[in-house]
Amino acid sequence: MSHSLDFNIREQLADYLAGKISLRQFEDWFFPETWNIDDTDDQALANLAYGIKLRLAEFSHGDWTESELRSMLRSILEKHAIVVGNTMTLYQSQVAYGTSSKNYSMPMPIIYSGRRVGISSSTVYV
Repeated sequence: MSHSLDFNIREQLADYLAGKISLRQFEDWFFPETWNIDDTDDQALANLAYGIKLRLAEFSHGDWTESELRSMLRSILEKHAIVVGNTMTLYQSQVAYGTSSKNYSMPMPIIYSGRRVGISSSTVYV
């Protein structure tokens, strides 16, 4: 079965967080798979890859312990929304995401865990 890169990244990341593979094994898989992420038209996928790369770079710089790194990477897996195209009629929500230096907000229909959800544009959770 062929999965999307987004799914594969999350699966490999989950394996690392569960202790099934080492950080080195995750990095050895992750960096070749995402080396040309700049070429993607999928902004959510690019943001996922950049978010992980940022955490790994900070860790390798000595900014975080591996325990802190795991905690930050775990939060990436816990905050995941499935974006639905025009196949469903949902009201427009503002989805905000970003890094410490840039934030993005874009209207898009979303569905999470099979249920419709509303995200208030006045409240941003970080």
